[in-house]
Amino acid sequence: MDNNPAELSGLGPLSGQAIVTDEAGDTMLRLGFSLSLRGSRPSPPTDEDEADTVSVTASPRRLRLLALLHYLWDAAGLTTWRKAYGRRSWWIVHRELCLAAARARTGSGPLSDILFVPPPYVLEDKERLAGERRRFLHRLRPVAGKPTGLGLLVAELKGQEPAQYGRKLRFKHLPDFSVFVDSDTAKRFDRAAARKVRLVEATPNSHLMAIATFAVKGNYAEIREIALMAVDGRWIPFAGERDHGLLQALAERDFVRCLPYNLPVDAPIATAVLLDGDGPIALYAPAPDMAADREEDLRRIAAEGIYPAWHWPAGVFDMPELPRRVDHGART
Repeated sequence: MDNNPAELSGLGPLSGQAIVTDEAGDTMLRLGFSLSLRGSRPSPPTDEDEADTVSVTASPRRLRLLALLHYLWDAAGLTTWRKAYGRRSWWIVHRELCLAAARARTGSGPLSDILFVPPPYVLEDKERLAGERRRFLHRLRPVAGKPTGLGLLVAELKGQEPAQYGRKLRFKHLPDFSVFVDSDTAKRFDRAAARKVRLVEATPNSHLMAIATFAVKGNYAEIREIALMAVDGRWIPFAGERDHGLLQALAERDFVRCLPYNLPVDAPIATAVLLDGDGPIALYAPAPDMAADREEDLRRIAAEGIYPAWHWPAGVFDMPELPRRVDHGART
C-alpha cells in the first residue's frame, strides 16, 4: 500500500529477496522453514521469542513462519482499518486470506495448494464442510518414494488438552477435525507461546491466531512447527497492552498497522500509519520497557522518515493526544 511504505515495517528488508512481486501482482515467497519431511524433524516451533534473539539485520532472504503470517495479513488487507468498515467477520478474514494465497507461490508451487484456512463452521453444513476439507487434505497424503509434503494451517487457536502421546489443539471452525502435537513439541510450544496466550486471555474481545505446518496422518493432522499472533476484535495484530491501547484509540480512525516480519519485537519500526490526518502520519508506540538506546534509534529513524512522526515515549504512561482527523472531502 502506497501509504504504508515497506521501510516503516519489517517488510522493507524482505522486499525483492524473500518476497518478490512481479508486474502482474503475483508474488514469489522464499521460506525459511521446511514444507516437507525428509526423515528428520524440522526445527522447533517458531515464535516471537526466537525473533527476540535475532539482530535487526536478520537475513532478508527467507521468511520465518511468523513472518509468512504477517505477509498474508498484509497481502489480505487485514492490517488496514477504516472507520467506514464498521466490523470485520471471520468470513471476510477467510475470504481475503484465501485470495492473498491465490496470488502467491513458493518453491514448492502455489501457496493456495497447501494453505488451509477453515471457513466459518455452520452445523447444518458440517457434512459439506468436512467433505471439502477431506478433498483438500487428500493432496497432502504421503506418496511412496517421495518426501512427505506438509500443509499450512492458519486458524484461531481456542485451547488445548492432554492426549495420550502429546497434546490435542482445538481450533475455531474446526470442531470435527483433530490436530495433535507430540510431547516434545508441546513443551517447546509452551515456552515460546506462553506470553501471547496470556496476553490474549487478559485482553477482552481478542483472538489468538496460529500458523502451523502439519502432516496429514489418516483422519487427523500432526503439527510440526507453529507460531502465534494476537489480534483484536477487528483482527488487527497487536503485540502488548500498550500496543493494544493505541489500536483501541484508533477505533474510529483510518490507519494501517505495521508488522515486524523477521525483525525482533523491539525493532525501531512504526506501530501504524495514520491515514486520515493532514497527510499520512507514522505512529510510534514502543513497549514501556524498551531500552533507552533502542528508543533513541527509533527517534532518529522516525525523524528521518518520509512521513511526519507521532511518538508515545516508552517512559510515559499516558498516551499523548493523537493527530486530529481531517475530513478531506470537506476541503475539496
